[in-house]
Amino acid sequence: MSIKVTKVSQAYYGVVAMPPDVYEPWSSTELLRLNDLCAELTARGAHQREVGDAIDQADRDWLDRAR
Repeated sequence: MSIKVTKVSQAYYGVVAMPPDVYEPWSSTELLRLNDLCAELTARGAHQREVGDAIDQADRDWLDRAR
């Protein structure tokens, strides 16, 4: 997996993403909320499944909070 998400606090995440999961190398320059993180990654070409898997590796409870 070439998307690495890091949970920094209950509501904020950092991310580093590399091809082939995104169009070009990218890392967040600021901490992102979950919805913003998902939007940024999908806008950069990441598939929703890859995004979900990467977030799940960093935070097993993220889906419950996203609902």
